[in-house]
Amino acid sequence: MAKIRRKISLKNSKVTIGALLIYFGIGVLFLLIIGQFTKLMIFQTIDDEDLIARGEDKYAVSSINEPERGEILDREGNILAADMEAYRIAIITDENYPNHVSNPEETAALLSEVVDMDKAEIQKKIEENIKKGRFQMELGQAGRNISYNDKKFLEESEATGIVFESETRRFYPNGQFASHLIGFAELNDELGGLNGQLGFERIYNDLLKGEPGSVDYSQDVWGYIVPNSDNVKPPVNGNDVKLTIDPNIQLYLEDTLNDMDDHFEPEELIAVVADAKTGEILASGQRPSFNPETREGFGNSWLNMLYEYSFEPGSTFKVFGLAAAIEEGAYDPDTVYTSGSMDVMDSTIYDWETEGWGDITYNEGMQYSSNVLMMILQDKVGADKMLQYYKDFGFGQTTGSEFPTEVTGQMAWDNELQQKTTSFGQTSTVTPIQLIQGMTALLNEGEMKKPYVVDEITDDSGEVVYDGKEETVRQVISKDAAEKTMAEMNTLIDGSLDHNPQYKSDEYEVTGKSGTAQIYDPETGGYLDGDYQFFTSFLGYAPKEDPEVIVYYGIKLASENKSETWDNGVARGFNPLMERTLKYLEVSEADVSGDQSVVEIGDYRGREIDALTDELNDTIDVKIVGNGTEITEHFPQDDTLLPYDSLFVKTDGDPTLPDFKGLSKREALMLADFIGINITVEGEGYVDGQSQNAGTAVTEDTAVEITLSSNDPND
Repeated sequence: MAKIRRKISLKNSKVTIGALLIYFGIGVLFLLIIGQFTKLMIFQTIDDEDLIARGEDKYAVSSINEPERGEILDREGNILAADMEAYRIAIITDENYPNHVSNPEETAALLSEVVDMDKAEIQKKIEENIKKGRFQMELGQAGRNISYNDKKFLEESEATGIVFESETRRFYPNGQFASHLIGFAELNDELGGLNGQLGFERIYNDLLKGEPGSVDYSQDVWGYIVPNSDNVKPPVNGNDVKLTIDPNIQLYLEDTLNDMDDHFEPEELIAVVADAKTGEILASGQRPSFNPETREGFGNSWLNMLYEYSFEPGSTFKVFGLAAAIEEGAYDPDTVYTSGSMDVMDSTIYDWETEGWGDITYNEGMQYSSNVLMMILQDKVGADKMLQYYKDFGFGQTTGSEFPTEVTGQMAWDNELQQKTTSFGQTSTVTPIQLIQGMTALLNEGEMKKPYVVDEITDDSGEVVYDGKEETVRQVISKDAAEKTMAEMNTLIDGSLDHNPQYKSDEYEVTGKSGTAQIYDPETGGYLDGDYQFFTSFLGYAPKEDPEVIVYYGIKLASENKSETWDNGVARGFNPLMERTLKYLEVSEADVSGDQSVVEIGDYRGREIDALTDELNDTIDVKIVGNGTEITEHFPQDDTLLPYDSLFVKTDGDPTLPDFKGLSKREALMLADFIGINITVEGEGYVDGQSQNAGTAVTEDTAVEITLSSNDPND
């Protein structure tokens, strides 16, 4: 069989080496695409970037819903601090933008009427920004917290280039009013929103600020919301904090502080009003102080003097040593001792009257405020036991108040000299809140009440999350000892020696203990020795037989009318504050002299109005509704009234408006209800004006605007 051989020729083949390289390159590229796609499917990343997260960032939208900050309220529910819408000013300085500043001088002039900056300063800043080619500028803190009315004023002007950004500010409607208690909050760009900086605004910041909410959703490439992609978390508004502060009493307190500050120009002032039975703080204030609304005065004093200020109290401290001595049976008011001086260690300690008053009784020694008597009583009780009594009264430790920065004061007890000087209120230090707390033990049968200033805290739904209430700290002394201590204290004003008569009241029996303490000089390590360089104070209560109110008042280093602080103490501030407070609280011991006692009110219907007004005690304020002569109705009826109370009477004539002047807010509202008219009340205190005159005819549409002031017209 023959073999056939064939030759294969490549002469006609179209595949070249270049083509093979192209095919090879395409294959490699395809493999790379497959590899990258596989990696994408498995790891869902490119160049270590998470594509899912990138897609979510691009199409997911999230926004924050800010909560409303809780309000701070007084005991009546009136707002002391609340959120308010405000505006921030921005000024467009780019000439290429349609709404830009066209006349810097005109714009600066208008802005200077709204913000706390000079026209020239504003104009200079605007012109500098225009020169530098900047788009816009702001005015810093001066351009924030712009009110709606100021915004409206600027918008209605012809100025160009002014734009506004809405923001929330904190509003303090009463200005300088318990400022160190309330504190203030301001916008903090780093923390976001309003944040408390001082006082309860800071202490309860976490409760007041609430929790922000959010809105999350996804959108497609055209910007539409993807169905069922939204997630809404509503904000939780802040809690409301209600204080025990009474707005009227606080107003009286601030008025007296202003008067004392103007008259004496002292380094410091402190005043506190407390409920003697419960320990509630009804009012508290100090000077220097500040206006949280305007920040005027801010920085003059950071301390809340009620809780954070410790000082040597002087003779107000003696009542606690007196109570301990009575409890231990070491005090007999009729025992006689020799006043004047006592040698202690290497020193001689004198009474404030260095020669003393000769041989006097213990009770006379208390009336004279004898230092020697207090040292004798301490020796009788024993130093260690006396220290324990002071601790039981709460000195040297905090009261456990709502203020976490409350200081303890210091009981100086290292040697006999410190112990002896402590007995009359020198060397050792206390705080005003400790003095208030200690006094409650003396006035409540030995049971010491814990002072408190937060009435309640409620959440956004109105549920009470904290309830402030009366709390007994401990039984410090026996009921019998407390009653005997009060009996001795009740002789300290208007007693047999008529000592400290400046604190007497014509309408109430007021008593308490005065104090004049030397002031420590850190430069010398001793005490200031200039004329009238003292801390002068009074720790008083009323009525003295059944105390309702404790008032503590102190002044440090008067620079004007100095001698008055020695001659009259703090009577200029204490007396009107105590009397106005008792009148406002309608305490039933007005004018104890006997000729102005309780007035019996019967049924006077059908009687002549002139005969009634002649018959009634002239301290009863009769408010007559109508122009007739015969009484048709009155309130109250078959009851009793106290001096300075009001009797509302209707006559048979056409109804007319009475004169509201002199009524308290509560009485004004009662009278309006008695007449059957609507009234609106502005201010606090007593009525000093009404929108329609007395004698104006009353119709079913009658509405009257009443204005109040802090000044009691009966004063």
